[in-house]
Amino acid sequence: MREENISILELMSQPEKIKFAFQPIFEVESGNIYGYEALMRPVPYTPMEVIAEFARLDRLNDIEEFTTYYAAKQFLENNLIGKLFLNSFPAAFISDEMLAKVHLMVQKRLKNRLVVEVLEYTEFNNHAHHKKTDQFKKSQTNQLLAVDDYGSGKNIDEECIEFYKPDIVKIDQKIIRDIHKNTANQKAMIDICDYMKKKGIIILAEGVETQEEYDYLHNFPIDLMQGYFLGKPQIFTT
Repeated sequence: MREENISILELMSQPEKIKFAFQPIFEVESGNIYGYEALMRPVPYTPMEVIAEFARLDRLNDIEEFTTYYAAKQFLENNLIGKLFLNSFPAAFISDEMLAKVHLMVQKRLKNRLVVEVLEYTEFNNHAHHKKTDQFKKSQTNQLLAVDDYGSGKNIDEECIEFYKPDIVKIDQKIIRDIHKNTANQKAMIDICDYMKKKGIIILAEGVETQEEYDYLHNFPIDLMQGYFLGKPQIFTT
């Protein structure tokens, strides 16, 4: 039963108490862990409830800062291997002061290990995107850029790729769901893979939940996989 005696703002005023779950992402060819996606667990609320409240207050930058700092902190404290995937709002960015705080904590331990995920289906924001790009370029983090939830529509999809020029694209789980028996999804996957490979983009299939999906996806030139079948999000304790 939800504890109604604490509001979302009260909960988030103590961000150091919020836990993150980390879901593994695997290399298809080797089976090794490529990295982990950090997923906020703001109990007793859902992540979407927290995001909706901060969006209503026009404070998504606060969530961006909190996620960047504490997800990185917990990732490093638990000595997780591979890359850290951080979700990012297209219209939000962290302050230079917070970025300096992050870098002081990280001390180059995430160099070449950070992947910034942006949502594919939201509006593009030139200012926020260039701000984030410039910040990380100055910090020499050598971060990769990923587009999340790819596959919402051909025109939007291609416009998104041209805008972000991502290193990694995460194929939306609605295309992955039952792909072994859904011919429309199979055709969509063929088109997506052809398009991505021509651009040299790493392909990640997310939302892989069954043996059948996992087996069938090996018919495509997919580089990475993520989903409950391979590994559920886990909160680690230090």
